[in-house]
Amino acid sequence: MRYPYLIALAMMMAMPTVSTPADEPTADQRLKAAGRPPQCSKKRAARRQVAGVFSESGLARFRLRSGRLVVDPMRYRKGSQEHSADGFHESITVSSSSGVPSVYYRYADDYQRVQLVAEHGKSLRMESTIIATGEQAVLDQRATGAIEWNVRRNPNGESELDRRVSGPTLLHIVGQDEPGFQIHLDMLISRMLLGRSVIELAHRTETFLQQNASRLAIVSAAEVNALIDQLQAGKSSQRRAATTALAGIGTSAIPYLCTALERGDLDVEQRARIRMLISRCPRIDEDTPSSLACLLSTDRQHWQIMAKKMNRDQWIAANDHVRRCGLDALTR
Repeated sequence: MRYPYLIALAMMMAMPTVSTPADEPTADQRLKAAGRPPQCSKKRAARRQVAGVFSESGLARFRLRSGRLVVDPMRYRKGSQEHSADGFHESITVSSSSGVPSVYYRYADDYQRVQLVAEHGKSLRMESTIIATGEQAVLDQRATGAIEWNVRRNPNGESELDRRVSGPTLLHIVGQDEPGFQIHLDMLISRMLLGRSVIELAHRTETFLQQNASRLAIVSAAEVNALIDQLQAGKSSQRRAATTALAGIGTSAIPYLCTALERGDLDVEQRARIRMLISRCPRIDEDTPSSLACLLSTDRQHWQIMAKKMNRDQWIAANDHVRRCGLDALTR
């Protein structure tokens, strides 16, 4: 049974905490070094096209909205389903409480084990283990705040090659650890999104931003912050006017609004209005490169992640856009 439900989404800026050498071995390279070849890439690639428990008529539909993986609250059915084919097995259970779905999913083959828990529209957690090496990855997406991505190379202890990064969207995670994301979750998430690859979407969004940096609309931090301060005005008409103006800016205001929630001088009504604006800004359908570019055009962290891949001319154009938005200059 389908129930109407409103998912509020708040994203906060966060910088990566650990960097990894460029020559860091991937899980597949570690498998080769251990004398065991990785699973046939052709075989795994073919599984991207296997519907299994993820299909238009499946128990649950996942979507990418504002760069985050969510369960579609309008397209789910309670129940359980299993699927086995081509050397892998998966199972999914969907339940609900007050019309809000929760999803529990498991996947296993001779290469990898994955489990997913998405509870009551508030959090989503995915855990992956590479069987031969024991390498583990965890994606932790809370209802609000940054998405956390942790990769532990050795399950028995910490290593300097471990990865721990974060960001408000999956594109931030891919930008900081694309090899790890590709090994652990890209194939599965592509199936969950019915063939849409987060890595491919991240590349297309980055290309759009790089090619249009000099033509992107300028939404200044000072302008948005002034409107946020106006949400505390004494007259209700001024507060309503500020709310309307912020809503008119659209998704480009989201990074500023999320950063504002970290301030300690906001009153209760300000926080409520900001959260309401954030919840209403995301697209009602699925993300596209252009919609994500609009969202990330004022996200300095994402620009800084991209800066490492840019040539000189691209970096100059990107840095000029960032400065015109009133954000700190990019570093190289």
